[in-house]
Amino acid sequence: MLELGLSLVFAYLIGSINFSLALGKLRNLDVRETGSGNAGATNALRAAGFWFALAVMIGDVGKAIVAVGPLATLAYSFADEPTFSLAWVQVAAGASVTAAHCYPLWHEFRGGKGFAALLGAYLVLHAPLVGAVLAVWVLVMIFSGYVGLATMVAAVSAPLFLAFFMPDAPPELF
Repeated sequence: MLELGLSLVFAYLIGSINFSLALGKLRNLDVRETGSGNAGATNALRAAGFWFALAVMIGDVGKAIVAVGPLATLAYSFADEPTFSLAWVQVAAGASVTAAHCYPLWHEFRGGKGFAALLGAYLVLHAPLVGAVLAVWVLVMIFSGYVGLATMVAAVSAPLFLAFFMPDAPPELF
């Protein structure tokens, strides 16, 4: 049980680092005060342009990779007799880092939508899923023109891809 608790805490703390707000401080910019008011990469694009948004996206994906990969493995190593498998601990870390991205402790619980953090978690948990989810995102974005809709449909498509097209995916993802 220790491995799960530590993983959830580590992931939440690192997930609470919001790169649009952290990088925005370097430019005297709070992206929540412009555009949609959301602290994610899409609003960062509206507020400060492509390169800023790309840096935000890389940071947000990267923090999830760190939380689900090395930090979850570290938390798992603290347990003498683990109750859960490493895969379960990593899935829990993915949920925690994504929740923290949306409700960051360090930023008054006002964060992004969680899509970048979710992609980072998927990269560690089952990388082929990322390509499928991004393809859905691009298609919905092209046909609808709405980033928010594309993000929601892409996120909902992930379990469908796992269930119907990716039988080799780890069972913990279901």
